[in-house]
Amino acid sequence: MLISREYKPNENDLIYHYCSAETFHSICTNKTIRLSDLFSMNDFLEIHWGYSIWEKAASEIIKDVGEDFLNRIDDIISSTGIRTNILASCFSLEPDVLSQWRAYSNDGFGYCIGFYAKNIIQLPIKPLKVLYNEKEQIKETVAILKAIYEVENSAKESEKFGSDFFEACATLAVDLAAFKNPAFSEENEIRLIHLLNFEPSNKFLKLVDHGGTSFDKDVKGEKVNFRMVQNLPVPYIDINFTNNGTINPIKEVYIGPKNDSRETAISVFFGNFKYWKC
Repeated sequence: MLISREYKPNENDLIYHYCSAETFHSICTNKTIRLSDLFSMNDFLEIHWGYSIWEKAASEIIKDVGEDFLNRIDDIISSTGIRTNILASCFSLEPDVLSQWRAYSNDGFGYCIGFYAKNIIQLPIKPLKVLYNEKEQIKETVAILKAIYEVENSAKESEKFGSDFFEACATLAVDLAAFKNPAFSEENEIRLIHLLNFEPSNKFLKLVDHGGTSFDKDVKGEKVNFRMVQNLPVPYIDINFTNNGTINPIKEVYIGPKNDSRETAISVFFGNFKYWKC
């Protein structure tokens, strides 16, 4: 597991979600965050970036661990996309960053919502701190490959390449989503990850959410919905972040540089929904 990629905030740390005015309204009124298909929201290069890091790391240690070992891992990484669909919601550690306003907040006409990170990471998600340094990405991946190899090399013959091996490789496949091109480093991103499973449905496949752990309790999965992005149907789920109305993780709101809304209007908006009484 890429332990260092898992985001572990301090007590009062905030993470920030840049969004359009419409999305801001939806988040605040429905009290949910949306997780969408990760690879439908990004460009072609990012889709393949994590896998390219795996390939470079594998090339570095192939002489030490052998081609067969790496092929077994590659089979699991490649098949993960057939069995699961990765959903994500993207946050930043930094508020009020011009490039973020431009890219994710309708060119500055939207909002940036600051959430208590400790609350948000209790949702049924895996929080990953994105790494942008390519050399460090390769170094991290090499380290985990060596760790997996050492475990398998010391295992009894009957126990090799079993369920623990599969779980370690499947986790690696998901955690590769925490690697991004250095060009995006200003985003300082925290990525919330949630997996959907593909299951048979007549002659087709369907996506099913099997839930997870939310605020230390097992919860059922959410309904999987779709929205059209250009010509592509993109799956998503919405997760309530109030723990059955007992908390409000929203700490602050930034108004975009091109957004002419007044602070008093936003205050009335929240007050009218009795939002701060959660």
